[in-house]
Amino acid sequence: MGAFFSGKQAGEPVPQVDPADVKAVWTIREDVEKRYPGKQVGIGRGIFEHVCKPDADIAAVVYRVGMLRILVQHGDENLTPWMNNGEPGDALFRAAAQIPMEWIGVGVDHEGLPFEVEEFLRRARGETT
Repeated sequence: MGAFFSGKQAGEPVPQVDPADVKAVWTIREDVEKRYPGKQVGIGRGIFEHVCKPDADIAAVVYRVGMLRILVQHGDENLTPWMNNGEPGDALFRAAAQIPMEWIGVGVDHEGLPFEVEEFLRRARGETT
């Protein structure tokens, strides 16, 4: 995964992306996990480029999907209103696409997520700050 994020500096903002691209990459990753349960499978950048809009920042989309996966995998009950049969709903894809977020450098110690979870939940609820 390091190749996806080469040139990204820890602490720099991650660009906002289109929620549809977040959903498309999420779907690809979920499909791969269902086809190859318990296995580590690399997904080439070209696959993500194929399912995202032509001008998508693929690194930012993949990174944001990774952060959403962390939230979902930890089973935060605060996400329950936006989950559908274990899958995030559109409100979570939108929040993941738009929340202000920072890059975590490869090999850099970092505590917590690189965004404010409470702000993420406000955005999922459709509240603006």
